[in-house]
Amino acid sequence: MVVKNTFILTTFKGGENTAGSEVYTLLAEFGDSKAKVSRTEVSGILLVKTVLSHQEVIETLKKIIEDEPWRVRSMLRIFPAEQIIETNIEEIVGAIQPMLEKIGEDETFRVTIEKRQSDLSRKEIIEAIASKITRKVDLENPNWVVLVEVIGNKTGVSVINPSHIISVTKSKRGTN
Repeated sequence: MVVKNTFILTTFKGGENTAGSEVYTLLAEFGDSKAKVSRTEVSGILLVKTVLSHQEVIETLKKIIEDEPWRVRSMLRIFPAEQIIETNIEEIVGAIQPMLEKIGEDETFRVTIEKRQSDLSRKEIIEAIASKITRKVDLENPNWVVLVEVIGNKTGVSVINPSHIISVTKSKRGTN
């Protein structure tokens, strides 16, 4: 079985078809002509599954944004989702806990919550996750981002390097 790596892609509301085509075309150029792009229940958010590694996709997209920015028109942000789970605090904490081992003893972290179409409390999610981490918090310049993307009844979770979150607009301005 081929392992699929998942990304969450944000675009303008109503721009899902254009952004989906854009990312699919780029992934096919990178070597994955069987990538899957699907809508979520939230307008402007797509899930992208590819056989390519998270690292490979991020590095190649950054290079394209830097060298040929006109090729990326509809994507706003794209970042890895290490796991997609049901939206509830216990599931979120359970999925994130093994990922926390990446954070070294002398490294820092930040918990970032993006929440759409959910009644879960942002504060409760942060407290539940932070209670499991014995490392220092750095909100401005962390070594790691504990990223929780709540999209209705599904949630994407990751513990990633901040450089793996691509904001296309910031990248085009040279501030990402």
